[in-house]
Amino acid sequence: MGNRGTVTWAATSVPEIRRQWCAALDSVAAQHAEGLKPQTGSLAGTRRLARMQDSLAKTLEAMAAETEALRAAQLYWVSRDMTTTVVEAAATLPEWTPAVAVPAPAGLLCWARPAGTCSFAQGGGASTDVAWDALFWFTRADGVMQLTPASRLSKDRDLLAPFNVASPLWGTQTVVLNPQAIRTEESTKSTDAHQFVSILGAAWLLMGQKNFADTTRTVPGTIADRPAPGTRAPRPPQTVTLVDIRRPSSAREKPEGKGSGHGYDHRFWVASHWRDQPWGPNNSQRKPKFIEAYLKGPEGAPLKTHDKVRVLRH
Repeated sequence: MGNRGTVTWAATSVPEIRRQWCAALDSVAAQHAEGLKPQTGSLAGTRRLARMQDSLAKTLEAMAAETEALRAAQLYWVSRDMTTTVVEAAATLPEWTPAVAVPAPAGLLCWARPAGTCSFAQGGGASTDVAWDALFWFTRADGVMQLTPASRLSKDRDLLAPFNVASPLWGTQTVVLNPQAIRTEESTKSTDAHQFVSILGAAWLLMGQKNFADTTRTVPGTIADRPAPGTRAPRPPQTVTLVDIRRPSSAREKPEGKGSGHGYDHRFWVASHWRDQPWGPNNSQRKPKFIEAYLKGPEGAPLKTHDKVRVLRH
């Protein structure tokens, strides 16, 4: 981790990844802040310059709020196997409410392997698809939830060149949504749907299920090899709290609240699915709960399977 912006992609490195990303955002803000200084030339003292500087000041204020939220965000790491489970579960995620599912007001969630791709906006209106490695979210002062998918840009570091920074993560786009509104866009395939929103929602909901996230441990973090600001001493090791988010270790014979399977003369697999769980005041809200695949039927009965052969034809 000797070069700025290069850091091992691991759960114990997430605090350092976050620190470097914040430092890069601070650098970009400082570059833009030059535009607030007194100007010379034809625009000096004009209303047009005043409007431009006023708009820039508001942008810098929003950037500062975003960076401070990132600094204070809860940190999450999703293992490779669990990433696969989350993506699969998201494909059938029913309607859900972000405010009910979100585990913290602000968070940075990193996938051990890319959970898909996201669009990176380039100059001139062009865009390119990059690996989706993380997502940062926070709720703004106006109550709006802001989502920022991020990429390591591991296959095209040149995309960072226009920003004149180095960072292990960089935001690719911004999506805002009403956290109190039921999210239906992804399930109905509307034009306002975002592929990563349902995947993030599935991750949040699975985090809240005890059978998926039930182990917490504290481990030594990565030691940064650069001195802390204003000192010559190396940075001390950081402590990282890891919450394991993983699928149950074994299939259950039946899920909670289901019948025993009496009346069947065989056992069979029930596919994984979502079930609405009563939630909130007087159970007036619904919070989707993911049910893992399970065996149904009387114990000791023969297992019935249905073999399928899928043929791809021209």
